[in-house]
Amino acid sequence: MNILDIIDNIKVKTIYGNLPESVNNISQDSRKVGEGDVFVAIKGYTVDGHNYIEKVIEQGAALVIASRYEDYNVENCAVIVIKEHEIEKIASMIAKKINEGSDVHTVAVTGTNGKTSISTLVHNMLRTLGESSAFIGTNGFGKNDAEPVYFGNTTPDVVTLHNQIGELRRENIKNLAFEASSHAMALGRIYNVDIDVAIFTNLTHEHLDFHGDMQTYAYDKSLLFSTLGNNLSEAKYGVLNKDDSYYKVISKCLYQQEINYSIVDETADFYAYNIKQFKEDKVYKTSFTLNSPEGTFECTTNYIGDFMVSNVLAALIAVWVKGYSVEQLVSILPKLGALYGRMEILGDDLPIDIISDFAHTPDGYEKLLEATREMRKGKRTLLVTGMGGGRDISKGPLIGEIISEADYVVITTDSPRDEDVEVLMGSIEKGMTHKNYEKVWFRTDAVKRIIELSEPGDVVILASKGREDYEILQGGKKVWHSDPIVAVEEAKKKFNIK
Repeated sequence: MNILDIIDNIKVKTIYGNLPESVNNISQDSRKVGEGDVFVAIKGYTVDGHNYIEKVIEQGAALVIASRYEDYNVENCAVIVIKEHEIEKIASMIAKKINEGSDVHTVAVTGTNGKTSISTLVHNMLRTLGESSAFIGTNGFGKNDAEPVYFGNTTPDVVTLHNQIGELRRENIKNLAFEASSHAMALGRIYNVDIDVAIFTNLTHEHLDFHGDMQTYAYDKSLLFSTLGNNLSEAKYGVLNKDDSYYKVISKCLYQQEINYSIVDETADFYAYNIKQFKEDKVYKTSFTLNSPEGTFECTTNYIGDFMVSNVLAALIAVWVKGYSVEQLVSILPKLGALYGRMEILGDDLPIDIISDFAHTPDGYEKLLEATREMRKGKRTLLVTGMGGGRDISKGPLIGEIISEADYVVITTDSPRDEDVEVLMGSIEKGMTHKNYEKVWFRTDAVKRIIELSEPGDVVILASKGREDYEILQGGKKVWHSDPIVAVEEAKKKFNIK
């Protein structure tokens, strides 16, 4: 099927101008459109691509996909007008055709929490095994061992995603692990992406400002698994967390093979038990026993927390279905290093433990505090938490209640954007069950303040930000900030460590 075949198959459309026989590249960003390219005019929340159609025609665009038409100069360009809600579908078909090539084995991870950890673990496992690999998600677009490039969304728009997969094909990178957010499913960002393994982690209170209720949220998540299709001649798998209350809902949407995992249910295909946390050579580790289809194994990882054991199981299964033995995968677990901004323990030479984590939901905070409880025993816990602008702040009071377990809390923001910082911080403050807290709206100042309050032996938890190295302020202004860098630098100054 070529571009003209795709266009011919669109039954409800209006064509203005002359259709090209071939095209070069495709983009939703007018700045990236050149001679012979396709421009997709998306009407977004803040930017309407239709406002840039005249510009891309002047730049030499050969084809424009739009949902409305004005009197454009279409002497050397075609504008196809289709139904607005169909644009991403048609764009994905064209993008897939443009970027066709050798197979890329794809692993898509969805769930409220754990997406970044699991996709990064899959990538790191494959690299350790000597395979070429890439990842896409909150931490950016990373290929093999190169520094990742950040694009802005957890899951990029559908055209960018297809273009990135095409880039991997051209560079002969054979694997991709990417985060599939609920927004991505609802907004059509994974249309026509060939997925080999789909992973479900969990479903908890988050994004209800977008989805409306938990039932709709679950439905949008389930779209990933229906995307695998029902062609059983293809080797596709759904990897499901049997411990989550929405497991059965997701399982019903899966027509392909299911492989499940658990740290509670011994009937699961992969079951981890006898989970123990310990410290060895200044590094916190977790050991567990694994029951699998290939037997029982003793495992050790460089991570802490039961939820990280769950994440490791999901990643291990995703790599196992490629043909590796469980024994081989268990043997590389101790070689896998820290995950940036996910239960990352910083500053080995400091008299305090600093933990950086991306926890930003009630469930995420519960898991974070549970995972660190053993290492915090008998120590004072200081915690920084923030609420982001343009996000679901209904979760704030519950977060406040959960983090009241800490001895002292500094409440701040997390990219407040154009929101009232007092409202953002106040949403968390409402749930606090003690008065041992203060509010510092600018995050850099908040991190400096928590280090100022710390004393030798304390555990400092930096939550909700992870390794993100920016803050978005009023008017979309982007400024540098890094929890880990600021915290470690301030701690070294405070405790006179060179």
